[in-house]
Amino acid sequence: MVNFRSQWRDLAGWAPYNLPLGTASNQAAKLYDATLDQLVYYYDDPTFGGVGGAMQRMLEEDPKFVAGNLLKHSMELFVTDSAGARTRFDKYCNTLDQEQLHDWEKKHLAAVRCLYHEDLVGAMNKYSEIALKYPHDTHSVSFGYVMGLINGHTSNLRDVPLSVVDQYKPHMPYYGLVHGKLCFGHAEMGEHEQAERAGRIALEAFPLDSWAVHAMAHTFENQSKPAEVIKILEETSKHWTRGVNFSQHIHWHQAGAHVQLGEYEAALTIYDTHMEKCARAGDVFPLSDASSLLMRLKIDGQKTGDREKMLAELWSKHNDEFTSLFYDGHSAFTAAMVGDTANLDKLLDNMREYIAGERKGWNKLVTTKHGVLLVEGIKLMGEGDYSAATDKLTECIPGVIKMMHGSKAQKSVFSLILIHCALMSGQKEHLCIAEQHMKELMEWNKVSTLPPLQRRLWDKIQHQHSKD
Repeated sequence: MVNFRSQWRDLAGWAPYNLPLGTASNQAAKLYDATLDQLVYYYDDPTFGGVGGAMQRMLEEDPKFVAGNLLKHSMELFVTDSAGARTRFDKYCNTLDQEQLHDWEKKHLAAVRCLYHEDLVGAMNKYSEIALKYPHDTHSVSFGYVMGLINGHTSNLRDVPLSVVDQYKPHMPYYGLVHGKLCFGHAEMGEHEQAERAGRIALEAFPLDSWAVHAMAHTFENQSKPAEVIKILEETSKHWTRGVNFSQHIHWHQAGAHVQLGEYEAALTIYDTHMEKCARAGDVFPLSDASSLLMRLKIDGQKTGDREKMLAELWSKHNDEFTSLFYDGHSAFTAAMVGDTANLDKLLDNMREYIAGERKGWNKLVTTKHGVLLVEGIKLMGEGDYSAATDKLTECIPGVIKMMHGSKAQKSVFSLILIHCALMSGQKEHLCIAEQHMKELMEWNKVSTLPPLQRRLWDKIQHQHSKD
């Protein structure tokens, strides 16, 4: 049986990887390794009390461990982006003798400062540069990589792992991990053969790599092959379900593939069995998966009961955060699904305040350019004014798709909303807009076939044309 690691690198174990950990504690070095492993493979080791427990014990072993502290602060600033996280980082920096830091530590400190200022593009670039110089720095490889996803810099998803992959050999930790990351990067760039090749290497090296399984799902999804998505997820389910901090998102891919195939009951069963509980916790990532699935079902003409009502209530608690237009867009269309105009108005008011305020960063840029139009268009859709909604959404959706946080699969819900509104409008010019948008999406994915759901919408458009 394949298992997650239980042997961790001490100082001697880290020595071949050219990372000056800056601690004299073997135990702190081992706990640093254990923390990273749980983070990149999305699991919680009960031996340590999960990621948080391992991190706490690491810093108890060596409170002055710079790499460990910067890992902690990078996670807090990236995941929570709260005033409390910034205060804690300020306090930590006041204790540092920065002149005594190693080059590697200084570079990490500069990257965390970017996170502090919501400069996610700057952080992405700095972590990517660190990874190039220190290819076995799993923290930098992972952060430089994922920030390409957060910032809409899709090529980083390929280029970061590609820049380090030759430095990994099969006997080394994370040999499979970098291939799994590369699989997803190739898939997002439309390089389907390279993606599948890298994904197979990753899963052969370490079958418990949930990200690699997820990357293979994207590889097939981006090629309009939902049956292949279901097949690989079923074949690997005994492995990816052990990555408990990511399995809900893989269930979203599984359910979405069933929607594509018209297997609606199967999709809703996955929602009710696996996704609803995760969404109920109220975190934005599982909320976005849940809302996206229900929106796709509704666009496909299916009834979802009152499932979206709970989601709308939970989203309303996030309508003043503005960490990602991706999440604000999901909040908006969930409110639209339940007719919550008041919450949509509140979201718009808060968004305008955010745009006028002093916060900076990539999301501020994306929201300033496209956010109000997107939410206004979604609100009009919820009110049944599909013609006006199409006009608004046509103006912003292409930019949203290119700049917004998220994968092609995740962001496709906004394309579906535009196509849906155009179809419901019924105006010839809007039907032509929907057709053109679907053609552009095929070019973007480098495929010649629409996914089945989009094909059903295409056929409805052609039927509308035939009545003109």
